Amino acid sequence: MKFGKRIKTEAVDDWGDYYVDYKELKHLLKPLIGKTACDAEEDAFAAAIEAEIDKVDKFFTEKETELYAEFRLLCQQVSRTHLEVSGANCSTIDKLFIAHVGTPAGELIKDFLSLSAKVDSMRKFVMINTLAVVKITKKHDKHQARQLQKKMVDSVHRHHFYLSSRFGTLITDIEVLATQIMSRLTDSKPLAENYSCPICLGILCNPVVLSCGHRFCMKCVSAASYFCQTSCPVCRKEQILDMETIKVDTLLSHFLDRYFPEGQSGVKQCGTCAAGRANAKPDRQRMPCEECNISLLESLGKMQSASISHHKEEVTSGISLHKG
Repeated sequence: MKFGKRIKTEAVDDWGDYYVDYKELKHLLKPLIGKTACDAEEDAFAAAIEAEIDKVDKFFTEKETELYAEFRLLCQQVSRTHLEVSGANCSTIDKLFIAHVGTPAGELIKDFLSLSAKVDSMRKFVMINTLAVVKITKKHDKHQARQLQKKMVDSVHRHHFYLSSRFGTLITDIEVLATQIMSRLTDSKPLAENYSCPICLGILCNPVVLSCGHRFCMKCVSAASYFCQTSCPVCRKEQILDMETIKVDTLLSHFLDRYFPEGQSGVKQCGTCAAGRANAKPDRQRMPCEECNISLLESLGKMQSASISHHKEEVTSGISLHKG
């Protein structure tokens, strides 16, 4: 399937006008193919791409605010709804909905599934529009000496829809809310491995969610920032790891305090940090010392090396299959 048709197929009906107009950009690019375009023509094409990026960003920002407001209302609804443990043996939220159709719990789950679907559509919106910019600039650079892709992709990376840690937090909070509903209706405890930090391997402590949705302990992100890391340690998406602006996800933090009060980091702390954590207030964010930072960075380095090695193996395997 060609990419222009893919956008139309995957687009949410009510959002059609807010996706990158890939067809129009291809139309603008066509006269530039097969000739050496002048600066004015190149500038006009670059400006058209920037305008599309701005359009996507404006819609995303407005929609993100709406989704957060809807999420807060749903949280209030969860707190008001009396949820009793049922005899239904359900392993997913969808099965739980089927088991509670026609009940207050069923209505609550229905509203949750509706919001979850909207958030997932927004996540796909970000991905496909980012990909649209990558693909149209690749087409351009293939035929022109003046290269646009790096400039345009860098522009995407500076916009809110790509950088938003708030949206990453919303994705995580949706997951937390689903787990809470499941736990209250089935009397089950969440799995610890679903809430472990990929750096220290312990239960998340003062959890921080990056724009890509991956989550880490505050101290582990602090270590990455301390040593000038500029990407997610898991997926390597570019991030702004600024400790002045990164915030703990309070909903996830309270959730972890409730279900994993015994949770401890998998990385050994020095005496100073361990004593500080023992005496700290529950909601206080405490930065690790340099000794702990070095310990955490060693864990971070091992994880990134494993990730890079795995990526190389996948590439090598793909090349082999292609040659075969």
